Amino acid sequence: MLSKAIRRYSLALYQAANSAKKLDAVADDSKNLIGLLKSSRDLKLFFQSPVIRSDKKIQVLESLFKKKISPLSFDFIKLLIQNKRENLLAEILNGYIDLKNDAEGKIRTDIKTAVELDEKAKKKLAESINAFTGKKSIPEFSVDKSLVGGFTIKVKDVVVDASIKRQLENLRNKFKDINIK
Repeated sequence: MLSKAIRRYSLALYQAANSAKKLDAVADDSKNLIGLLKSSRDLKLFFQSPVIRSDKKIQVLESLFKKKISPLSFDFIKLLIQNKRENLLAEILNGYIDLKNDAEGKIRTDIKTAVELDEKAKKKLAESINAFTGKKSIPEFSVDKSLVGGFTIKVKDVVVDASIKRQLENLRNKFKDINIK
């Protein structure tokens, strides 16, 4: 579940981008920034650090991003820093993307499989999710060998776990409950 602050800021960004007719530009900026925060531990720690002063964070923001992201995205991140909410940046940007997708009848899905799927299997799985949710799925596929076999699908807060790993855990728990004398 998203916190109230994350929801409020995500909605404010969505409304500002919608009013400025910059939904796609802000979504692209959001995806790029989320990717940077995931790949650069230093950048993530920098934005999350309560020790670094806001003016220093804004200086770094200007030097790194001022000419690379839309003015709306830049001003929004600057506002987050001024309001001491920059530690929520990735969650807020993800919330924005979800609001935009929802308005367009789309939904992000995280699909983990034990092995790499071919394009035909990916397409069939995405179509099944589309039929189940009633929305166009935006699947993000990844491989997790620890699943042993099968897959997991995460749509918003719902997780469907059809992995062999989960089935083995369930079986192990059932055997624990059996009293053998």
